Amino acid sequence: MVMMRSIKRWQCAAAGVLTLGSLLAISASAVAADAARPVTFSKDVAPIFQAKCQECHQPGSIAPMSLITFQEARPWARSIKERVATRQMPPWHIDRSVGVQKFKNDMSL
Repeated sequence: MVMMRSIKRWQCAAAGVLTLGSLLAISASAVAADAARPVTFSKDVAPIFQAKCQECHQPGSIAPMSLITFQEARPWARSIKERVATRQMPPWHIDRSVGVQKFKNDMSL
């Protein structure tokens, strides 16, 4: 009876190790596949720009340059990298407690 428990424990431990090894192998191959895939503007960069930059960085907006297309963004790549790394961009969030917010929904206007 004691020997059966020992064998069962060994089998469970072996199954756990095999499962963990399989998961690690699958994860490593997925990471390697991602690392091997080339970065593209349209698939990798543009979605970030759309979510974080293009509200201001578009023609006619407050930013000095547009970042809509690869051709517009490429000349600014080093500057973008530096500004993002030093957390200068994107700028702080709007403070809703200052400015014209006190006039929001003011019927006297």
